[in-house]
Amino acid sequence: IIDGLPIQTGRECYVAPLSLVEECVDLPRDEVGEGAKIINLRGEIVPYIRLRDFFGIDGRPPDVEQVVVSSVEGNRVGLVVDRVIGEHQTVIKSLGRLYRDVEGLAGATIKGDGTMALILDVPGLVRAAVESGT
Repeated sequence: IIDGLPIQTGRECYVAPLSLVEECVDLPRDEVGEGAKIINLRGEIVPYIRLRDFFGIDGRPPDVEQVVVSSVEGNRVGLVVDRVIGEHQTVIKSLGRLYRDVEGLAGATIKGDGTMALILDVPGLVRAAVESGT
């Protein structure tokens, strides 16, 4: 069981381990530039990964996305999502053999409504994004 932060991008739900989350901030569409994926957070430049791009999720993002700022190996990185749902304790279920080696995923959980949410491996997600250039 972990304390998690349920988040949503498109119709997909994920859970970020709360122990890695520092803060959540809004990312208005007019602050999203072409090219470099960075946000100026109170004078500090923080790179971000857009989960919609990383996982290939279709659809139009909302006018105001949210950035979940995490600490990974002493560096701050943001995860851009459509919305943050809130804090929740989560039971981790291991992934089957087919998904075990997917970078950026640590497991899955069943939500209260019976649907599934994937649990993010934030350090693995950052490594995979750096390697792939997303």
